[in-house]
Amino acid sequence: MAELATGLQAPLTTGRRIAVVSIRGGTGKSTVAAVLASLYAGRRADSVLAADADPYEGSLSWRLGLADPPALADLAARLMSARDTTLRALEPLLPRTANGLWVLPSGAPRQPRLCSEVTRALSRLFAVCVTDCPPGFESPVTASVLPEAHAVVLVSAATPDGIRATHNFLQRRVSNGRTSSLQRVVVVLNTLQPGGRGRPAGDSATLLGRFQVPVVTLPYDRHLAGGGLIVPSRIGEATLREATRAGGHALSRAWPI
Repeated sequence: MAELATGLQAPLTTGRRIAVVSIRGGTGKSTVAAVLASLYAGRRADSVLAADADPYEGSLSWRLGLADPPALADLAARLMSARDTTLRALEPLLPRTANGLWVLPSGAPRQPRLCSEVTRALSRLFAVCVTDCPPGFESPVTASVLPEAHAVVLVSAATPDGIRATHNFLQRRVSNGRTSSLQRVVVVLNTLQPGGRGRPAGDSATLLGRFQVPVVTLPYDRHLAGGGLIVPSRIGEATLREATRAGGHALSRAWPI
């Protein structure tokens, strides 16, 4: 763990924005985003932001323990005005978790670019920003976040169908001449059911490995699967280890745009 954690603590000269995405819903994407953001906040001495890009009522804030945060649409103007100041100016505006993670809440109907505009404006104040995007790449919100992202964490279920869907998505990127975009991608296969594979079968790992993207499999974790408040101390050691590995990969691939 100590060796893996060094990947989370890499020194950064400018803010890095990491988008957490999924091809479809039901993959545990928001859970992965919450865990990654919490790990960065717990391991880094500088500031970390978790942003919920859902235009309506996302689950990221609630999973991080914030019961009734303000809506992004209500905060955006004041946040944009504070972008050239210091973190102290954000304290009355943005909620924080117990381990110091700053949280940008969801809630900006009919404003699909608002989350990406705010996170870009605040980027100089935060070493790392983890943005939880709505599921599906057709979402206008996700489409606005991705061009701003330095790295992309693609979350899929650790099932044959999830692996197949991930392979097909990556293959389409290659076929469309967008191979270079894969240099920013990390694949996280999330085991959602007890007794599920701890890691994909050899042929599946080879299937995804041909795209030369890191593939990390999170084992089933009873605490995370419960769907409630995420308490880092209650996450299993094996899950923490692999999530730390995924976070290190994401930061190492978060190259300046």
